[in-house]
Amino acid sequence: MKAKTTWLADEEKSRIADQAIDLLASTGMRFAGSKVLPLLAERGAVVDESTGVARLPRALVEWAIAQTPRSIVMAGATPADDVVLGEGEPFHFAPSGCVAKTLDFRTGIRRPSTLDDLRECTALMDELPQLDLMWTQVSATDVPLEQRELVEYFTMLSETSKHVTFVDCPNEIDAVIRICEVLSGDLERFRARPRISTVVTAASPLQVEGAVLDIHVALAAQGVPIEVYSMTIAGATSPVTLAGTVVQGLAEFLGVATALQVAAPGAKLVFCFGSGILDMLRTTFSMGCVESALMGAMATEVGHYLGVPTLNPGLSTDSKHLGLQNGYEKALKVASVCGANPDIVSGWGLIDSHNTMYLPQSVVDNEIAAMVRRLNREVEVSAATLAADSIAKVGPGGGYLGEKDTARRIRAGEHLMPTVSNRLSYDKWVEEGRTENDVANDEVERILAARATKDPYLDDGQIDDLVEICKMDAEGARRARRA
Repeated sequence: MKAKTTWLADEEKSRIADQAIDLLASTGMRFAGSKVLPLLAERGAVVDESTGVARLPRALVEWAIAQTPRSIVMAGATPADDVVLGEGEPFHFAPSGCVAKTLDFRTGIRRPSTLDDLRECTALMDELPQLDLMWTQVSATDVPLEQRELVEYFTMLSETSKHVTFVDCPNEIDAVIRICEVLSGDLERFRARPRISTVVTAASPLQVEGAVLDIHVALAAQGVPIEVYSMTIAGATSPVTLAGTVVQGLAEFLGVATALQVAAPGAKLVFCFGSGILDMLRTTFSMGCVESALMGAMATEVGHYLGVPTLNPGLSTDSKHLGLQNGYEKALKVASVCGANPDIVSGWGLIDSHNTMYLPQSVVDNEIAAMVRRLNREVEVSAATLAADSIAKVGPGGGYLGEKDTARRIRAGEHLMPTVSNRLSYDKWVEEGRTENDVANDEVERILAARATKDPYLDDGQIDDLVEICKMDAEGARRARRA
């Protein structure tokens, strides 16, 4: 037995894809200031030099889709840390970023995120077994802006063995390429197993900043996977209808993908669809809404219909703390989105519509991720699991605790054993006097304390090279060596 969820009929997938491609041919997409515009014109696009809008012919967009690999290796520090995106592969979990606020679980105060927050959340998430990929989850607002980018890179890479996605658009292209060389040994080995990826975000509706696009073109040409993100807001920056928002988000991905493939053929791309709605009563953006889950499932299925990897922030919530709303929004959305089997599910560790990082949320999300993986894992239905012999042996009024198969299958994972969820009797729960929030807080402290005793991931030569590239001070280097 295995869950099989289908959201769109094949005819609906085809209509959405055709409408998005037609939109690029008739309305086009703005790439103002990009060096890619002349290349698009050479390939048959109708380019308006005054506006930077390029209308992309269907044949060109379809060619670009065909160049986009369905399978991508998102490499970690070792092959054991690698994540493979591809047809038939399971979904993988990642954070989101770069949020400027942190809810400090030690003080209860929401404040600007700091470099220490980035270090702590990266270290914590590196230890959580259900998290597969690492993103720049928070912005180090206490570091001067002109230094922040490289300092964040150094901090993340020295705190995780998982694949790292740089979320904010890099400005230091040469430094990023040098980092690729240091991490992998040389660019050829990096292309085979890329250790980092980057995110380029469309500015809805139907535009992308030309200078930003050109930076990602340069990185894609070196083998860096590019996660192309559409963050449309239904009713504000995209149509109010769910299907219309998916059409526009897909068109934005296809427009950026066409530009990237024209300039860097074979670029490794991921269709990231992170849309929500404008709450018309409160005039706020909602990512935890049920409509966001529906659109995420739709976009995932259409992306796979076109043969490209997909990402959706299935762990989103609009809640401001670890309360009821947090639980039901995250659980409903992630269960719905994962039913469509996106390649990457993000939103891990965040609350407040992706505006605030909260360390205990990562511990809770680790448990939610384990549950949704169990929900989507195959359940064996066979002579052995139907257990007729065992039932007959135990007979009426017997018990199964002493059966060898009980212990063996429990050890093999037949039942998920939670860390945060409480299954004590009511009286024992009262006697213990701890809520799930208390458990999550304590787990954060336990993991970080154990983490402090571990050896660094990078060797001294890599640390020295990254210190130079990222212009780090002696204190940063010392922390990386955990001396």
